[in-house]
Amino acid sequence: MLQPIYDVFLSVSGADREPGRELAAELRALGLRVFVDEDRIEPFTSITASIQDALRTAKTLVAYYSADYAARPACQRELMTAFLAGQWEGDPCGRIMVINPEPGTDHLRPVQLADAKFALPATGVAEIARLVAKTATGIEGSIGEVPPATRPRWSARRSGCMRNFTGRYRELWDLHTALHAADFPLIQETARGPFVSVRGLPGAGKTALVTAYAWRFAAAFPGGIHWVSLAGANADPDALRERYTRELRRVAGEIDIDLRTVPDDHVADAVARRLRCAGAASLWVIDDMPDGLGPAVLDLLPLPAESGARTVLISEEDAFGDLFPVVRVGPLPVLDAVGLLDGYRLPDGDTDSQARNSVVLGLGGNAGALVAVGEHLRDRHGLSSYSSIAAEVDTVGDLANAVFGGVRRLLERMGPAELALLRLADRSGGNVFPARLLAALLPSLTTTEVGTALKRLSSRSAASRVGATWWLDPLVVRAARVGSSARPGSPRRRDAESHRLS
Repeated sequence: MLQPIYDVFLSVSGADREPGRELAAELRALGLRVFVDEDRIEPFTSITASIQDALRTAKTLVAYYSADYAARPACQRELMTAFLAGQWEGDPCGRIMVINPEPGTDHLRPVQLADAKFALPATGVAEIARLVAKTATGIEGSIGEVPPATRPRWSARRSGCMRNFTGRYRELWDLHTALHAADFPLIQETARGPFVSVRGLPGAGKTALVTAYAWRFAAAFPGGIHWVSLAGANADPDALRERYTRELRRVAGEIDIDLRTVPDDHVADAVARRLRCAGAASLWVIDDMPDGLGPAVLDLLPLPAESGARTVLISEEDAFGDLFPVVRVGPLPVLDAVGLLDGYRLPDGDTDSQARNSVVLGLGGNAGALVAVGEHLRDRHGLSSYSSIAAEVDTVGDLANAVFGGVRRLLERMGPAELALLRLADRSGGNVFPARLLAALLPSLTTTEVGTALKRLSSRSAASRVGATWWLDPLVVRAARVGSSARPGSPRRRDAESHRLS
């Protein structure tokens, strides 16, 4: 392990510089060696390299974990490095201390940090410094390198999933916590094993999230990261089993497991035995799960938990009920969505900036839809703008297909009651409704039918509920409108050209 140069690496966001400076001064007054990025980087040196070197040679990381910290990429990368180093040593939070200036703990991720004791600013900066000094003094060695440093071996296509990935730190931490919940029974009692369902609308970024997680948390899986795709398969049990077995044989070949003499119905057990003998945690991703599955699919896709495998199942629909923890990939936060679009095309002035923000809201922050808009606008300066894109989404065939294609396939599986709710939202110009209001506005449906339709929309990630209020996804609402107006000569088709994203 590297010999420590710093006792404390102070991790703060830009908005929290002043309290960070005060704490650094108190710690130094107590004789501690403290790294703060704004005053410890030498001229003409790489900022990234200097910060990485300081983090590797620090004994502890102190995170001033404000709400702003939770959204800062650099802060989250620093936290992940210290967390993974601690996990490798047996205690993920062993080298991390948290100061929480917020009234609640909902912004704290991962869950181990929320459960651990943390300091509050009201304690006083001098007392906090004393507590940090006491902890840092009792820790030997430095954070060091997080072994193994090797990354997953993926094709360029798989790596390309991360090209447009932005933010999502909450979901990354939630995924890690859910996969390892069984390791911390005092924090999260679970009898479900290391299985997690990741689901969301088409284009929401489910595969990108899991890809980014696997890349950043590779050190947590020394047994390797293995990707199984069921793309093109359907819900027929025999066809699904055959496709899964074929994929297992492919992965087994990549990790030197000889299955040439193993019958198909024993392939999964043979892979599990090999993993169990290896004794190292591995990550298995089952992607592109077909629609129409139920919990019985798990009998078709066996990978025993005792093999040391942690398994992520990616789907659009809720196929597993309450069997597993669910990480929902929903709309991008507005700032991340705006940043994603700006990476393709900056607005042409203030009016166009406001139009860009309306595009984000009107497409429900769906990452795939925003990428389609960004690619459309990238080289059309003087021809298209954020101000004109609303009409173009309705009238330009290739763009409409790119924006709405995945969601249209989802609509094809919906029943009349679900579509009636979406069209009601479109007519009203809103997408947030109390449940009782929805029932009152659709007298042709019984209360039971409305409730069932809302539940189905939720299982398809097209709606979500907070208390008795429902949120209907704007992209799905708009896709239902565009789909219903697709017939040539339809009045709704003609009207759609002037309908703005809102």
